[in-house]
Amino acid sequence: MMRRIAPFLGLTILFLLGLIVLTLFFRGQIPRWHSLLLRYMLWIGLVLVLKLSSDRNVMGRTGAFFHDFSPLLFIILIYESLGDLIQYLHPDIDPALIRIDHLLFGVHPTLWMERWIVPWFTDIMSFAYVSYYFLPVILIMTLYLRKKSPGLNEVIFILTFGYYVSFIGYILFPAVGPRYAIAHLYSVPLEGSLLTDLVRDVLNSIEHNKRDCMPSGHTQIALMVLFLARRYERFLYYIFFPLVCGLILSTVYLRYHYVIDLFVGAALAIGCLRIGPRLSKWWSPRIND
Repeated sequence: MMRRIAPFLGLTILFLLGLIVLTLFFRGQIPRWHSLLLRYMLWIGLVLVLKLSSDRNVMGRTGAFFHDFSPLLFIILIYESLGDLIQYLHPDIDPALIRIDHLLFGVHPTLWMERWIVPWFTDIMSFAYVSYYFLPVILIMTLYLRKKSPGLNEVIFILTFGYYVSFIGYILFPAVGPRYAIAHLYSVPLEGSLLTDLVRDVLNSIEHNKRDCMPSGHTQIALMVLFLARRYERFLYYIFFPLVCGLILSTVYLRYHYVIDLFVGAALAIGCLRIGPRLSKWWSPRIND
């Protein structure tokens, strides 16, 4: 089955199996471990149903569309589930990240950037930050509408691989970020218009997992999308480039990340872009074996 399943769905099954093993190993520390196990097993079942439905063409074009875009659903579900897992595994590493940033720059970068804070710039940074959630979707939908199937499949696989790598980072290096860890040091509030308040409030309410600081998934995925856009849809690359630059700056300006998170996220982006295509090509031919 694993040799014949779509690569991006195979990655999801492998990652879910890893989460099941992790949950069982640390079950004595996780209050809702039964619920986590049930969810992970149900999601594996859903992946297999998608596989069978795709093979038998049960649902027609609608089913094919859902099959192709299902990684987006699983990425969201798995990310949210980490909020019931990560905080119970081991202590947050924010103190270490704070020390690393201070060692590199001699200051706390988010604190130093207080001199830049003005409402209109905070709004721009908030817009750039939230664009992260739309960049991958825009790229994938553009490839889908232009019927670039080989490119579409590879982009979905590489981005899925990138997301799961970042999730592993969150599990290994839990951190809540400077907005919580050094909140007592800030003297200038991040005030903007309704846009800034909306972005902050919506993200705080819908993101169940708060320990997603290290690595910077925003930096990692945004750089991966930018590279893939340059390869497959050059016009999107020119649109995305200023957005991605602003997005990366916004992660520190808005106090979501330490600078070391960005360095690690960029390194992971490079690694995933090198390994992802090779892994995709290795796996893809096996679908039709």
